[in-house]
Amino acid sequence: MALIARLKTAARQLAKPSALSRLLRARDGVGAVEFALIVPILLIIYLMSFEITVAISITRKTTHASSDIADLVTQKTSVDKAFLSTMPNVAKATIAPYASTGVALKISGITIDAASVARIAWSWQSTGGVPYAVGSTATIPSDLAIANSFVVRSELSLPYSLLLYLPGMSGTQMQNFTIKKDFYYRQRVGNNITCSDC
Repeated sequence: MALIARLKTAARQLAKPSALSRLLRARDGVGAVEFALIVPILLIIYLMSFEITVAISITRKTTHASSDIADLVTQKTSVDKAFLSTMPNVAKATIAPYASTGVALKISGITIDAASVARIAWSWQSTGGVPYAVGSTATIPSDLAIANSFVVRSELSLPYSLLLYLPGMSGTQMQNFTIKKDFYYRQRVGNNITCSDC
């Protein structure tokens, strides 16, 4: 009887799994470990999508600003530097609530002659000086190169810094680039738009 009891006790002890085998079979906390591994990746994806969404929104606002400026200039028959110097404020108001530090603007009146060659009639830039020489040829979209016509070109540029997460798999990095948008509009009244002091 004692032998049978001892054999049963030994069998029970052999049947008990060791600590290592119990650890290998344990499934407690698997969800917590998976969560801890996935959360940083999801957080980086969320932050990057937010940064990209802001960049796309600023790009769209820059496009609208360039379009609005060309539209406002083409409603005039004559402009001057005082009027043109208000256009960067139009750009800043359109880009708001985003920062518009460093915005640069060029506005040009372009005459297309009888041979459909586009030439600069006048030009102005927000940083001072004349960006293009009067009479120099200008590159415009082919569908706007209509003989004996006039167009206004608005060139708006805005520096932007995009925050990148984990470039090269460590830390963050700022990616600097310039958003540039050009718009062309035809004059609304008359045959051209003059600039008295450009």
